Amino acid sequence: MSELSELHRDALGELFNLGVGRAAHSLSQMVRDEIELSAPFVDLIQAHEVTATLIGSEFKELSMVTIDFEGPFVSKAILLFPERNALAILSNMLDPELTPEELSEFEQEAMCEIGNVILNACMSALADEFGIELHGGLPEHYFSDTDSLPIFAEGDADRLVLLLQIRLTMRRQLIQGHLVFLLGVGSLLDLRDCLDAYLDRIGMR
Repeated sequence: MSELSELHRDALGELFNLGVGRAAHSLSQMVRDEIELSAPFVDLIQAHEVTATLIGSEFKELSMVTIDFEGPFVSKAILLFPERNALAILSNMLDPELTPEELSEFEQEAMCEIGNVILNACMSALADEFGIELHGGLPEHYFSDTDSLPIFAEGDADRLVLLLQIRLTMRRQLIQGHLVFLLGVGSLLDLRDCLDAYLDRIGMR
């Protein structure tokens, strides 16, 4: 898609990896064990294409956390894991002896905390490097599946999505999920302006 050049995407990838690196450090302190996080690629797609993109996921049930951010550009940031992967994270963070039923009781609160750490770390990395302020709301947790993701159908039909696959390694277990950033066309242009100013400042454009 032509709205972001390859240079823009490379810069975003580096900035988001800076953010997930900060999040990994914070999560490692929370669980008192090393956690590794990476975001290998950034893609830009139409909002209505998200479901089709996620259909390839091994599991259809999803656990997701959203935070709305406002500033020079407006975005809904979403941390999304297949439900079984979310429970695997919680099992490692909480008592490994807990049953799946017991883990489910803690899922919403714990996933909100994890989402808060990861999403705010990513957005604060952008804000710091762009020299701007981004203000986030409170995290909200949802259950959904790949057959019905109403959150991606809301609002403007022309909304775009920055989609990042993330890999979380905890106690030698690789857990995959996605970071999703919903942007209107106007906000995408504002984000591109921020990227251009950033690339000019570091001498890359």
